[in-house]
Formats: sequence, C-alpha cells, structure tokens
Amino acid sequence: MIQLTDATVLVNNEAVGIIPNSLVFNEGLGEQTVRAVSIGDGKTETVYGKNLETNFGMVKFELPTTPETIELARGWKTNGNENVVQIAGRTPEGDVTRTFSSAGLVNNYDVNVGSEGNLEIEFHGNSPI
Repeated sequence: MIQLTDATVLVNNEAVGIIPNSLVFNEGLGEQTVRAVSIGDGKTETVYGKNLETNFGMVKFELPTTPETIELARGWKTNGNENVVQIAGRTPEGDVTRTFSSAGLVNNYDVNVGSEGNLEIEFHGNSPI
C-alpha cells in the first residue's frame, strides 16, 4: 500500500496552495454512543445511539501567511456557509475525492506573522460526497 500524502485542495473552484502534511478531514458520519441498560439479575444490554448534532463534515489545513492568503481567508469567512471545499488525492491504488458543500470557515483564524507563520483554516459543512 502507498500512503496518501499529496492532495489538491480547491475552495470555491480555486486551487489553494496548502502547507504539506496539514490537510485533515472527516467524513461527517458523526459520533455514536453506547450505553448499558440493566435487564436485571446482574445482566446488561447495550443501547446504541447516534449523536446527530455531530453529523457534519470537517476539513482543515494550513496556509502560509501572505497578503494573498489573508485575503482568501477573509473572503471565505465573509461567505458564511456558501463555500465549497473539494479534496482530490491519488495513489497508484486509487483515488480519493470529497466535496464539502455549504462549508463555513468556523474558526476565528489567527494571522501568524513570521518567517514560518501559517494560517490555520477549518471548515465545517455538509457531510462530503
């Protein structure tokens, strides 16, 4: 097997140059809970539940701090949840593509000024397709 290490990120159909090894996403399948219930005589069964409040996709990455990336982040933030984030990666064994619609830039990103300063960007949106 070959590790997925290089992916293209597009936000609103524009390719974004991200810091390598900073891309993280989740499938938006949400969290589940398992609880025990007593059925008497020292016996239990489990009850499985879905926490629907957590059924949303997430994608985050870092950008180098430049005037251009600061303006990009500002634009994404002011778009509310009208952003679309796409990820596409490939290895010889197959492709991985995900599209997050209705994505909002949820973090109050810090502009880290310095020779190695980065902007940490985190979008939440619909579960990816």
